[in-house]
Amino acid sequence: MSRLVCALSLMAAVGIWACSDATGAESQAQDSSLPQLNIQLNTDPGNPPAPSIDPNAPSLDLRIIKSILYADAMKHRVNPYLVMGLAWWESGWNQSAISSAGAIGVMQIMPATADAAGPYLLHHPVDIHDINDNIDLGSAIIAHNMQSYNGDLVKALADYYGGPSIVTDWGHLRVDAKRYVWGIYHLALAFQQGRGPV
Repeated sequence: MSRLVCALSLMAAVGIWACSDATGAESQAQDSSLPQLNIQLNTDPGNPPAPSIDPNAPSLDLRIIKSILYADAMKHRVNPYLVMGLAWWESGWNQSAISSAGAIGVMQIMPATADAAGPYLLHHPVDIHDINDNIDLGSAIIAHNMQSYNGDLVKALADYYGGPSIVTDWGHLRVDAKRYVWGIYHLALAFQQGRGPV
């Protein structure tokens, strides 16, 4: 597998990221706010774990889900491609997804998290079974994490994944958390470059 080395930096005025692969080929694009992230991995992140799906639940058009993800990301001032990548990794944008731990919906939110974070971040109770509330709260949580960790994407995603108790710098992060962070980072770049799964 190819060794990918990416440096992603936010330039305050224009928001430009640069990514170079093992051959040194570099690409740049303007973006709203993917923060600094330097990662070196020798392996592909692989595929995200598959949550269980309720076969009786109605499915929504992925274009509608993408527009909700984009709108809520912008509402909470977080990069929409990051939110799209996070949601794709978590559930494949499937509101019917339920993890083995009990996390629900597109953003895979635990009911206890919704009970606490909904009123705190959104100032009202939320129904995580409702796709709009689910995505709104998930976007608010990642925005809150980004602010709490001063824009550190690794720590913000690690907290979303396993809570604040697993948050540390990249070198000391658990292997499963590294895979999670790297997978979402990879998906965010893919969505931004127009080559995401959707």
